Amino acid sequence: MMTGICKTKAFAIGGESATSLLMSSPNLKYYNAAINAAQSGDIPAARIAIESALTEDPNDVQSWQLYGVVLNALGETEKAEKVVAKVKELGLSEVDELIMKAADAIGQNKFGVAITYYEDALELEPNRPEVYVSYALALMQGNYPSDAEEAARKAVEMAPGDASAWYAKGRIQRLRGHQIEALNSLKKAIELQGSLVLARYECGMILAEMGELKAALECFEEVLADHPEDQNAIEAKASILAKMEELNS
Repeated sequence: MMTGICKTKAFAIGGESATSLLMSSPNLKYYNAAINAAQSGDIPAARIAIESALTEDPNDVQSWQLYGVVLNALGETEKAEKVVAKVKELGLSEVDELIMKAADAIGQNKFGVAITYYEDALELEPNRPEVYVSYALALMQGNYPSDAEEAARKAVEMAPGDASAWYAKGRIQRLRGHQIEALNSLKKAIELQGSLVLARYECGMILAEMGELKAALECFEEVLADHPEDQNAIEAKASILAKMEELNS
């Protein structure tokens, strides 16, 4: 799963309503479909969706940015470099260029490099909660758990109505062993955005770890209802069913 991607376009451009965006941006549906596919780990589907978004609006900088991240995740670095050039051609702020470089670094598992890019971006624009979300997840992947949780807390503080911020906080809390706090954060993320697949997946993981197998199974079934090809959810569901059968035998 691409845990570094966790925001819809509505949040990325400042929290406008989906309705107003739909009227002004015909590629919104495909962009958000690409985000959802990437969240569930279906990178080929993310590619198809983001290419459709670019067909609708070939001058949308955010779509090109996401396309570059997806190509890097697929290992197509040469094409990704051409996309970066296209983004620069269309016009990219210094901060957004740093964010894109960070995402590219994460795609190559260079977490230290990504962290530096995010820190440079936040130094230039410290009031962007979506950057704190990505920064927090990168810190966790780079093995800086305390700093990661602090960055996620900052993201939630800045944008309490954003599901991505709550998801990042919950994921980091789970990985740090704070199950109850993590479950509360992830439930808040789902309350704010029911389609946030990663939050449902993380909830399922926590509930399974706590022995709440029936509730965990429901979480993974909800993931699979939207993403039936999600291999992680398929394996998790199979594991839970096996445990339930073992307990009932």
